[in-house]
Amino acid sequence: MTVQGALHGAGTGWFTPAEEELRKEISAHLAAEVLPQVAEWERAGELPLREVLTALGARGWLGARFSCVRGGGGRTLWDHVVLAECLGELPCDSLGMAVTVHQDMVAPLLADSGTEEAVDRFLRPALRGTHVLAHAVSEAGAGSDVAAVAATAAPTDDGYELTGTKRWVTAGRYADSFAVLARLPEARGPFGHVLLMVPADAEGVSVRPGPPTLGMRAAGLAGEVRFDGVRVPAAHRIGGHGLGLVTQLRQFEQERILASCRALAIASRLLARTREHLEGRETFGAPVASRQDVSFRLARLRAAVESARQLTYTAADRWATGGDYRPLSAAAKLRSSRLVRETARLCVHLHGTEGQLTDSAVNRSWRDARLFSLSTGSDEMMLTTLARLEGWDD
Repeated sequence: MTVQGALHGAGTGWFTPAEEELRKEISAHLAAEVLPQVAEWERAGELPLREVLTALGARGWLGARFSCVRGGGGRTLWDHVVLAECLGELPCDSLGMAVTVHQDMVAPLLADSGTEEAVDRFLRPALRGTHVLAHAVSEAGAGSDVAAVAATAAPTDDGYELTGTKRWVTAGRYADSFAVLARLPEARGPFGHVLLMVPADAEGVSVRPGPPTLGMRAAGLAGEVRFDGVRVPAAHRIGGHGLGLVTQLRQFEQERILASCRALAIASRLLARTREHLEGRETFGAPVASRQDVSFRLARLRAAVESARQLTYTAADRWATGGDYRPLSAAAKLRSSRLVRETARLCVHLHGTEGQLTDSAVNRSWRDARLFSLSTGSDEMMLTTLARLEGWDD
């Protein structure tokens, strides 16, 4: 695996020299320790997530942007961008998705809104990589519309009693604990939910593996996680009583930016590898890459990826500097999700017969890319969000 520095903002002013050096370090680590095992993980349908996270945590690469007081590195959001892009360079997004859930979906909830007890119990070991976090929000009747969750958290004298079933939990088979969004019995509107941290070994928790999926085959998908009267102490609540949905939606807006960085890194990798493949393949006495139709199609996608990357970096900058990044987050997620799918579709076609082999890297990326338009908000939800922010849905 090589570092495509110029494709990730190097020299454009977005990244400091220290962040570019971090990119080289992470890329070299993943190339040596992860890349050789990717194909076997995909064939087996599982990967050693805790082992990978522990290696990342030992090097200080998890939670870099969180405060040192919370167990983080006290650095910047751009360190997380670098890690997301390096994960996107891998020819398998099972690991990238699982790491994103761990450090960019659940860990931020704890870092920003967790109690001291929850930080000590869940976040600190998670940032060392010794405790795996998963995100249990989706249900059979609540996907993009997370406000429709049916799982309930009934208040008790010392906390909550959690009952309900969550579906399609990425890394759920590997998880040591889950961040669970549940409805209060008296829920009304957006201020009637709680977010709770629940250990996977708590009494009343059961995890069932999911059926085979098109992509992300080693991401440890749990098809169902059940909570049967699980007792959760109030100290394990994230955010205020009744503010779970508000807290969750704010985190989604942030994670979409980092997911966009990963998606665009995948698209860049596919374009680079496809051009290499076509330069080495001749038809009618000339490299396929020299055909104008082929080169123009790849060039158009390269231009689209680079423009989408600048949109995503602008969203990250707005977030990092305290501005309103909501419309940019939704726009970047929509654009990158569609673009990585379009890129993967063309590249698998241009690889010909090799693209049809399920063990080939381009075929795997084509399968993995499909999830970007569904996870943390579908394309349709991004359009709905943008319309609402513009006041066009009144």
